[in-house]
Amino acid sequence: MNIKNFLKSSKEFCGKHWKKWIILAILIMVIYIGFIFYQYIYKPIYQPKEVTAQRLEIKKNIYQRIMNRYSRIGENINQIFNKNYPDPFK
Repeated sequence: MNIKNFLKSSKEFCGKHWKKWIILAILIMVIYIGFIFYQYIYKPIYQPKEVTAQRLEIKKNIYQRIMNRYSRIGENINQIFNKNYPDPFK
């Protein structure tokens, strides 16, 4: 019998105050949507992240290989320009 009394009193309570419960539920949903908006839209766009400066370093062996290749290409181009081709119209 205690359950029937509890259900009856809770039905009367909800019947009297249903407008307040709906306003409270809508308010909770608005707060939750605002929190989600802040976490996943506002924060990534407008809050700057800390940038750590890193010193750039060039590996010496890779630099040396690039410079060797560059000098070989330059030598090939100089050989092509300096080569005396026979005149085909003579």
